[in-house]
Amino acid sequence: MSVKRVVVDTNVVISALTAGGTPQKIIQAWIMGEFLAIMSTELRQEINTVFNRSKFIKPDKKRRALLGTLFNQALMVLPQPISDIAFPDKNDHFLFELAITAQATIIVTGDKALLNIKRVKGIEILSPQQFCQKLRIK
Repeated sequence: MSVKRVVVDTNVVISALTAGGTPQKIIQAWIMGEFLAIMSTELRQEINTVFNRSKFIKPDKKRRALLGTLFNQALMVLPQPISDIAFPDKNDHFLFELAITAQATIIVTGDKALLNIKRVKGIEILSPQQFCQKLRIK
């Protein structure tokens, strides 16, 4: 079975650093290579921006090292513009461009507006819980 290509939304990464739980299991699976995380410069910048401004995260060396590990283990992709799809939140359009360009099979997110879409161009949009169930992450 081939490794699934997955776009992990910023809110999942930040939740893993602040609350743990299911998002933390996803991050552990990412590090263990249970799926191939897809990353772009824009997604990396968004994660860093939210990480640095979050009042819930103490940006210590351990958390910065974890982010560095995640970024290093992700496949960096230059998304191609896609204009034939309209999304509820145009700020999330880059996630779809990234997923489509990288031929990802899943976007994992906690964003309710994205979750309501469920699927776009064959890419499943799953909550962290749904993602863990699908990939049998415990």
